[in-house]
Amino acid sequence: TPASVHDSSVAPDIIKQVKENVKTPPRYYLMDSGYDSADIYKSVKYDHKAQAIIPLNLRGAQEPKAGFDFDGTPMCSAGYRMVYWGHEKDANKFRCPHVMGKCNCPHGSAWCSDSNYGMVIKTRVKDDPRLFCTPHRGTDNWHKLYNQRTGVERCFGRLKEHIGLDNLTLRGLAKVKAHAYLCAISLLATVIAVNPIKKEQIAA
Repeated sequence: TPASVHDSSVAPDIIKQVKENVKTPPRYYLMDSGYDSADIYKSVKYDHKAQAIIPLNLRGAQEPKAGFDFDGTPMCSAGYRMVYWGHEKDANKFRCPHVMGKCNCPHGSAWCSDSNYGMVIKTRVKDDPRLFCTPHRGTDNWHKLYNQRTGVERCFGRLKEHIGLDNLTLRGLAKVKAHAYLCAISLLATVIAVNPIKKEQIAA
């Protein structure tokens, strides 16, 4: 996109095109923090029945919602971050950090709950699609999903730096599209040619 156009403004069209060009509708849409917009989260959840995996852009952020940390983790009544305990049916479950051995609360667990299990708080994506997501933002499963973006970024990097996608000397949308397709074909041809050689080297 041009520097004058914000990433979030083109996201709806990109998401729509992606969905139209794959056989199975994606369960997750991975984007960088430039797409951290409440409208995008809502569109992905309600229009595309999927989950947006986007790091929060905290530049210029205000204080977090009362009772929560910046990443959507609930804070217990003593001010400690609660412990993520999995998710089910579009809801994240958090448990008492004292019971889970993550802190030594001076009040103990009985201050918040009579149960030995400790206090439990659940967050639901529908209540705030930007702040809450499943899996919970920052967890191992969230990072595993988000890290899949790196493969795509490497692909873009090779197209631009080594194949010539950035070296445009053409005018007109049709010619630019043809140039982009030729770059993509060149990259695919390189991968197809190199993979058998790598397999032979590994076998040797």
